[in-house]
Amino acid sequence: MSTEKLSRVLQRALNGEEITVGFLGGSITQGCNPSLPKNAYVERVYKWFQETFPETKINKINVGVGATGSLIGVHRVEKDLLVHKPDLIFVEFAANDVPPKEKTNLSYESLIRRILTTLEDTAIVEIFMTLEDGTSAEEEQAAIAKYYGIPTVSYRQEIFKEIKKGTYTWKDIETDEVHPNDRGHGIVAELVTKLLKEAMTSPVSEDKHYEIPQTPLNEAPYEKGQLLSCKEIGFIKKVGFEASDEQFRTIGDGYKMQRDAKEAELVCELEGSHIFLLYIKGIEDIRGKVMITIDDEPTNILDTYFDKGWGNYPETYPILMNGEYKKHRITLTVMQAPENQLVSILGFLVS
Repeated sequence: MSTEKLSRVLQRALNGEEITVGFLGGSITQGCNPSLPKNAYVERVYKWFQETFPETKINKINVGVGATGSLIGVHRVEKDLLVHKPDLIFVEFAANDVPPKEKTNLSYESLIRRILTTLEDTAIVEIFMTLEDGTSAEEEQAAIAKYYGIPTVSYRQEIFKEIKKGTYTWKDIETDEVHPNDRGHGIVAELVTKLLKEAMTSPVSEDKHYEIPQTPLNEAPYEKGQLLSCKEIGFIKKVGFEASDEQFRTIGDGYKMQRDAKEAELVCELEGSHIFLLYIKGIEDIRGKVMITIDDEPTNILDTYFDKGWGNYPETYPILMNGEYKKHRITLTVMQAPENQLVSILGFLVS
């Protein structure tokens, strides 16, 4: 682990240079479940920057989106965050990239490489959260951090160590199986600012050149991926769909089935070797099913209903994996069902 990039950013802030700090992650980063917004870990860390560098302009960009992992993250990071050229990015996806598996390893490493290759001097800090039973992608993501020399903060290791000692219980610091309360958010912020304080006093070399490993630790197939909203896609055919106002922070501009539609279908052509549908998984019992066809070959019937779920969220479905890189014709056909059926398409992840 190297804090050199981080130390350079903090030194610039100490010298009065304007810096931009970005936060990318899921609902915890978005700011879920503290009693007041100011008690979320992002706001506490931002406050630390303001108090530590009172003469410096510190810009904050929080693009946390609940119920999303690094697969959606790598495809949206360019538009949501990298275009702003942040000097420091905190990445928090360990609790959402579960259960840990090859797909999440690939998307997470793709995300890290996307940041490193786009903004060479930008520092990254990885934050590892956890579920109540210890489920987390920390081990896999920590290996990626080590490979690229990225500093990390482990809320997971810290709290289970203290729970074992009897300092507090899970319920003392969490509101449910994953989201911290005020005390929990405070612990995250304390761990982050501890790292920042250490980095402020760490020596830096005169050589500012950073070598990014040419080959990934695993694979990084989505490194150049992009999120295309329905608004950005030139559909060849659009029947029974209209613009939707359903929004998940930076994710929106989708289409939904018209309430009086007797049939509904979307047809488009997308170029890539990996294509995911991005849609809303919803708890309303009128959420419908969609037949997915690629290059005139039916692949599956997708149910967009989240039965007995906790709420609506943006979900992905793999239409094409490791396919030939070319233009592919995608057809989404809503299956016949009673009137007032609801289907919401947000767009596609393409790489």
